[in-house]
Order: sequence, then C-alpha cells, then structure tokens
Amino acid sequence: MKALCVVHSPFFGGPHNEALRLREPLRRRGWEIEVAIPDEPGSAAPRLEAGDVPVHLLPLSRLRASPDPRLLLRFARDFGPTVRALEGAIEATGADVVQIGGLVNPHAAFAARRAGAAVVWQIVDSRAPAPLRRVAMPVVRRLADAVMFDGEALVALHGGRKSLRVPAFVYFPPVDTERFVPSAADRRAVREELGIPADAPVVGTVSSLNPMKGLEHLVEAAAQIAASRPETWFVVVGGAPQTHLAYRERLRRRAEELALPNPVVFAGERADVERCYPAFDVHVIASLPRSEGTTTTAMEAQACGVPVVATRVAAVAEVVDDGVTGLLVPPEQAAAIARAVLRLLEDGALRTRMGAAGREAALERFDAERVTDVYVDAYEAALAHAATRSRDGGC
Repeated sequence: MKALCVVHSPFFGGPHNEALRLREPLRRRGWEIEVAIPDEPGSAAPRLEAGDVPVHLLPLSRLRASPDPRLLLRFARDFGPTVRALEGAIEATGADVVQIGGLVNPHAAFAARRAGAAVVWQIVDSRAPAPLRRVAMPVVRRLADAVMFDGEALVALHGGRKSLRVPAFVYFPPVDTERFVPSAADRRAVREELGIPADAPVVGTVSSLNPMKGLEHLVEAAAQIAASRPETWFVVVGGAPQTHLAYRERLRRRAEELALPNPVVFAGERADVERCYPAFDVHVIASLPRSEGTTTTAMEAQACGVPVVATRVAAVAEVVDDGVTGLLVPPEQAAAIARAVLRLLEDGALRTRMGAAGREAALERFDAERVTDVYVDAYEAALAHAATRSRDGGC
C-alpha cells in the first residue's frame, strides 16, 4: 500500500520531518510513503531524498498569508493546474491514500477524488482565523475519508467530532526516541562548536524563524533573564524561509540592540538538531495564539531530557505537562517566559526531575512506533470509508 503526502512548502518543516520518521515504521506495516512538494528552491527535497523518501516536484500553488489581493487571484488562477498535476502524480505513483497537511490548500483532496484515492486530511495547527475555518471545514467534511488532528484542542477548534461524518483521529508528531536522547557528549561538542562555555547556563530554542513562533518575545525575555543571570547564553537553531527573511533580520537587530552580556547565537538551520537539544538547560517555545498544533520541538526536547518552557497555545498543553515535564506560560508575555526560565535555571533538581519525566513521556507517548499505529489506523479507516462511498456512489 502507498500513501502520497502532499506538502505545499519547499522548505523543510514538520510535515516533511514526519514523512522521514514514518518511512521505516510504515514500511514494516506494509505501507510506503512518498512526498509531493512545490518545484521551487528549498531545503525539503534534499533532506527527504537523503532520507530515502521519494520526492515529486510539482507546480503546486498555495494560499499565502498576505493582504496582497494579487496572491489570492494567483491562487485561484493556479488551482485547476495544481489539481491536475496532483492527479497525475497520484495516478503515476499508484497511491492508495493521499495525505493532506493543513486546512487551506485543498487541491490534493480534489485530485484524489478524481484519481480514486482515499483522502486523509490532517489539521495540523490553529493558524486559520475563524471565518476561514467556517469556509474550509465544510470542504474537509465533504472530501475527507478520515481526519487527523494534531491534538484534542484542534478537534474542538474545528467544530468537534460530532460535526464530522468520517473517522477522526488525534495524533502527535513522531519522535525517533533512539536518535533524540540525552547525551553528555553532544552537550559538550555542540557547546564547543558554538563557542559556549561548558558550564554556562544555556536557554535555547529550535524553531523556524517565522512570526507565528513569537521569537521576539524570547529575545525580550533574554534581556530579563540576563539581568538576573548574566552568565546565561541564548541559542536559536533554525532558518527562515524566503518569505520571512525580514523577520529574521528584525530578530537579529533587536538581539544586538539589547547588548546582552553574551550574544544571542543564531545557529541557522541544522540537520542535526538532535545534537543541539542536549546542549540546552531549558528549551523555550514562544509561539503565538493561533499558531501551533502541538509543536514537534516540545516532544523532541523532552526526548532529550530537557525541560520545556512553552506558551499555552492550541494543543501544546497536551504534550507539555505543566509542572511535570515543563512550565506553561501565557503567550506574548516576555516577563512570564523569563520568570519560568529563571525558576528552572535556579533549581537544578527541578530541571533534572522534569528532564527525566519528559524522557519517559516521550518514550510512552511520542515514539515513532506508537505514532505510526495511529497513522495506519487512519489510512485503513480512510480506505474503508472510500470503499463505502464508492459503492454508494455518493460523497
């Protein structure tokens, strides 16, 4: 059996990462996964291909968050050609299931219906405003054969289970808990690579440099943390897509303006993030409201035994157990982030307890093998629903 995962971004992110981590567990369960992405420059294709995931580069249009009406017109103009390109890929690959990531790019659902494949629609975040959700969810309900939600909070946000006539599943992004592990060796090596003293407190984040990640609040919190603990270092691991280069530069300028005792280290995009987490004493997620689902980085940090300070948005509270594996704070409040981080920096025993609890949670709840079972259940449910729909000759 084969699943074609359609991702409307050429830059490596969560959906591409999931395909990489699911490839082997799915294969052991009799499924192959391939990925379709836009035929544009970006980091996704080489990383997927390096991980032995087949990639299909297609002319995929996508809806962008911009007030420019020309982009909406371009989206409408390119909708039909994108559907036809995807239909051709579905037929060429022989995909049994088409997996769609996100709410606002439904092209693959129309293509799958035309090609006779089942549709698994993933709702991965809370970014879409309420008016857009009201427009988009009837399309999901009409075209999906199964729906996967990245957290229970997203189920409620998108109308609840009772509004769906198809099977619904809650999943967490998979973590390779044999790769993401506590490591004293990586802690020493990465700190040496970044020029950070071995014994310095380090507050870090692994994040795309994207405005919805709220990194400006982490930068402001850094100044407040440094006022109490001037020996602290701050590290940001992640790159910026072309559309957010200006945001990256604003972050860098503000970090320089603050003149911290130790500079904020912008480490860029790295393919070895599993080595970076152990270098941190605290991992911070500063995401804004209407942004995340659960965020994979929370689970990766926990797998590496690092406590998390995260904003309480969307379904993040479902993966960060407040007071057990980390601390949750209100979004858009740098002072709250600073207080939580300082609490952890000043209490080594608490950090150790939370790190151990996070590692245990990752093994029990977020391991790729466990998550793969949910995917397979969703694929099989979608195939069964599509078969019933075909027999009934309806939607």
